Amino acid sequence: MNLTRLTEKDIIGLDQELVSYSRDLLKKTGMTLREIACFASGVREEEFLRAGEKLKVAVVPITAGLGIIGGFVHSVQDIIRFLGFETVITRGTDVDGFYQAAHQKADIVFMADDNRFIALNLHNGFIADNGIATGRGYVAALHGMSRGLKEKKVLVLGAGPVGRASLEFLQELGAQSAIYDTNTLATVDIKNQDGVTIESDLDQVLIRYPYLVDATPQGSFLALEKLHKNIMVAAPGIPLGLTADTYAMIEERVIHDPLQIGVAVMLALASKD
Repeated sequence: MNLTRLTEKDIIGLDQELVSYSRDLLKKTGMTLREIACFASGVREEEFLRAGEKLKVAVVPITAGLGIIGGFVHSVQDIIRFLGFETVITRGTDVDGFYQAAHQKADIVFMADDNRFIALNLHNGFIADNGIATGRGYVAALHGMSRGLKEKKVLVLGAGPVGRASLEFLQELGAQSAIYDTNTLATVDIKNQDGVTIESDLDQVLIRYPYLVDATPQGSFLALEKLHKNIMVAAPGIPLGLTADTYAMIEERVIHDPLQIGVAVMLALASKD
């Protein structure tokens, strides 16, 4: 649920590709999906592994709004299982599904509607939001791919929840952070943040940034000739902002998936004591 509503087409075959996806992620970033989730959430890997041994996760189908996306709850379940947690999908939906999750003594509940995707820890009340988790997770992946982001120039596209979470984590990591949004009002409250540059002319500045976080819902607007020659891209946005030709040319320097990183970081955040 990265910025826009997923479709069944976006996640078809995800379950069959988790092993190859993880292998590709390790090749690109030097980090496994679990390591990215732990780094983004501030959880030690051994703590995450222990949580997987004792915590039960329930995924609740939600029919509100435009309804259930085909394959969505099963994809979420597959990712959580891949990370070592016992996971069930409730038979009931909505409030009835949540009741079943609690009644079956689930420790963490995942659920999503058209507006929000969360993981709720039923013991401590902590809520992991997909927007925040996704932003932090993609920055963690970019951190791995770049071998560290401290003092490196990174441009975030989009000042929504994912973009803002990305920017916050970039600042924590000591990057030279900048942000751009087509709506200039969206960045007004960011102007006074120390060390953050607000860019206003995307076509003029893209080529100056070797690292890019595309947290927009706009597809196929980033062409290779506009980008830095050594560009590395973390792209949580759906659809992918890179043009098809550009993606084909720099695929080894692009991180992009429909659910995996966001769900993994949500799980790590929600599994904290």
